Amino acid sequence: MDSVCLWRVARKTAPYAYMIMAQIIAASYAVLSRVIFAQGTSTVVFIVYQFSVATIFMAPLAYFIERKSRPPLTFSILCWAFLLALLGATLFQNLFSASLDYISSTAQSAILNLFPAFTYLLSVASRQEMPELHRFRGIGKLSGTIISVAGAFTMIFWHGDVVALANAISGNWSIGYVLATLGILSLSIWLVLQEPVARRYPAELSITAMMYFFGTIQTSVLAAFVSRNASEWKLNWDLELVNIIFGGVLNSGIGIFIFTWCARVKGPLFVAVFAPLTLLFTAIMEAVFLGERMTIGSIAGSLLIVGGLYLFLWAKSKEDDDYPEFADTITSPFLSLSP
Repeated sequence: MDSVCLWRVARKTAPYAYMIMAQIIAASYAVLSRVIFAQGTSTVVFIVYQFSVATIFMAPLAYFIERKSRPPLTFSILCWAFLLALLGATLFQNLFSASLDYISSTAQSAILNLFPAFTYLLSVASRQEMPELHRFRGIGKLSGTIISVAGAFTMIFWHGDVVALANAISGNWSIGYVLATLGILSLSIWLVLQEPVARRYPAELSITAMMYFFGTIQTSVLAAFVSRNASEWKLNWDLELVNIIFGGVLNSGIGIFIFTWCARVKGPLFVAVFAPLTLLFTAIMEAVFLGERMTIGSIAGSLLIVGGLYLFLWAKSKEDDDYPEFADTITSPFLSLSP
């Protein structure tokens, strides 16, 4: 295979490789956060520090990489960046964190897997995704999404011979479910907005940097009301600091850039359907590093997640076959595409 063919393969496979990498990063962050938040760390303060690190990391990266291709910055783009920060950073992170005061992490994980379903409905409503239920590829995309979500719920609620639904509810669970659902809906709207924003300002690194700059300001204002005790702002020079840096640089910085870029080149549903992989990778990491046991439900759910994802990607590849020129238009600042 010559170098030109290799670069074409790289163009075509880059979104898939990027999304798998993003889910591994998210799973690693989830495992670290589980340990950190068990120590009583203030989630709002933690998010402020994480967003600050993401801003400091992404801003120079965006400046140097996109300095020749970045369009002029306008007030309209700043407003879009502020809105994206409000939806995809501030509201999602804080609503999701607040829900843990009312429901367990198990129940929260279940709601997180509504992300593909919400994104599918919003993508169809905004005409970024065509249902095409009269064609095999349309049925395949819908079926793959449903199967992956079903696999995620199976992993969460099936532990051996019983369904662990009762253990998923604690406290005033209705408030917790509303908060978590609103957080996921906010994230889905954020993802669907990536395509119109990218048309106006095709510089994903710069948008990500601006988003976390505004997200830091927004969350700092919130933290000023809910975390008034100075001791809550004190950083511990241990795993907490490691997770802030890891979350800011990789999970919030690189991970969100990947989401933004893949939503532009493949559509928001392509990004959302990978979400159940985070649960799968988290279960594997917890089994390896924290000694958690893989249950029958975990194994069955894993198979459903992989099978549903494969079905969706097969249907997506059939759609891409109708537009073979698309693969040659994919570019990324993190992948040199000149043979």
